[in-house]
Amino acid sequence: MIDTYTQEKEILYTFKTVIVGPPSAGKTCLFNRFCFNSFNFDTSLTIGVNFHSIDLKICSEDEIQSLKDLYNVQSIFDFGGQERFKALIPKFLGGANGVLLVFDLTRKNSFEQLEFWYNQVLEHANGLNLPKLLVGSKSDLVSSTIIENLVPEEQIQNFIQEKGIDGFYKTSALQNHNVLKVFKELNNLMLKHQKTRYVVS
Repeated sequence: MIDTYTQEKEILYTFKTVIVGPPSAGKTCLFNRFCFNSFNFDTSLTIGVNFHSIDLKICSEDEIQSLKDLYNVQSIFDFGGQERFKALIPKFLGGANGVLLVFDLTRKNSFEQLEFWYNQVLEHANGLNLPKLLVGSKSDLVSSTIIENLVPEEQIQNFIQEKGIDGFYKTSALQNHNVLKVFKELNNLMLKHQKTRYVVS
């Protein structure tokens, strides 16, 4: 007998995730790897804002099986960090549910610019009450970078403690290292922030 039963799909939550950081920090490569599982060696700067939505399947921590497929929609906004787009920051950050603060592990200057972006999140996105993850990009280049250009671990840890960051991940969009893990963790933090018992499955 052919089983004609089909699970229903239900959207329970919709979250806005923003990816911020200085120009050339690797934000768009992170965005493209997660959203499209692609990597482009073209390093041209993002013009304005990239946007894409992803449905992530979720389940209740205490529910073995559901009659419906449950999802949350993650709308992901990747913002170009150049000076000429900074007037768009308030609108871009408004309504955010979670933030990825991205810097380049191989460029100290990239990390130093995070202070500005963190302050923008506080000002325009109610940042103290949002889940925030720190993301060090281009981990595949660390071993071939002279030590003077690398961001010291001590500075990273100090920033995490001082700013109340919820976690830190080293990623490589090229090697697809920790990319999915970062977005799943941020989604779980956003779900927890809503005081639900759902997690990304």
